[in-house]
Amino acid sequence: MKVTQIVEAGEVKNFYMSSWTDKELDLTFEGGEIKLTLPEDIMRRLHKRLDETLTKLAEERLADAKQLVETEDE
Repeated sequence: MKVTQIVEAGEVKNFYMSSWTDKELDLTFEGGEIKLTLPEDIMRRLHKRLDETLTKLAEERLADAKQLVETEDE
């Protein structure tokens, strides 16, 4: 039998990654904190995924800004 637990903590308010211990990540939520240990391969995958997500958001914002400028020029 497999037992799992999902914690829905809500929006992350802050994070901290110590320069003393390279693998620990603290996520702060309203009313609590979660401490994680991240192996290097997971940090690399997280970095890649964050990069992809932030690039997509930037592209969407740029497209929205271009559309706004075009609309204002008409």
